Amino acid sequence: MFLFRLLFLPVRIAFALVGSLFRIGFRLGGIPARVSGRAVKVVGVRGWLFLVVGVVVGLLLAPVTGRELRLKLQATLSGGSDSGTSLADKVAFELAHAPRTWHLTQPAITVRNGEVVLEGVVSDDDARDELARVAAAIPGVAAVDNRLEVAGAASADH
Repeated sequence: MFLFRLLFLPVRIAFALVGSLFRIGFRLGGIPARVSGRAVKVVGVRGWLFLVVGVVVGLLLAPVTGRELRLKLQATLSGGSDSGTSLADKVAFELAHAPRTWHLTQPAITVRNGEVVLEGVVSDDDARDELARVAAAIPGVAAVDNRLEVAGAASADH
């Protein structure tokens, strides 16, 4: 608890300085001091300060550089062509999180010129078809090559 208070001491000092500056400015203008405290709350100095601190901490802890993030955001907003790797990542994410496919065995995914290739072994035909259906519905997927094998049918063939 002591460490927590010690870490937030500079923030509390900043609030006190900002509050006293507002009070001095309003007193000089002839407005009573108790109104200045309300004015500080209305302006939301604490909110702005926490926003700035949050942005700074977020930038310091960001997993990628700002340039990489900007380029990725521009590509997403412009609807530009995705590389095969990012499209494969999208498909893998969607298959792992879609309500109809998250519980199924996840296939190996490769992408060639917008065509998604699904490979692996699944439990039944319904799972095979559902994985292909979800993959085909993802934006950027031109076609799906469904090479998934059904577990019972694979052992019956051999």
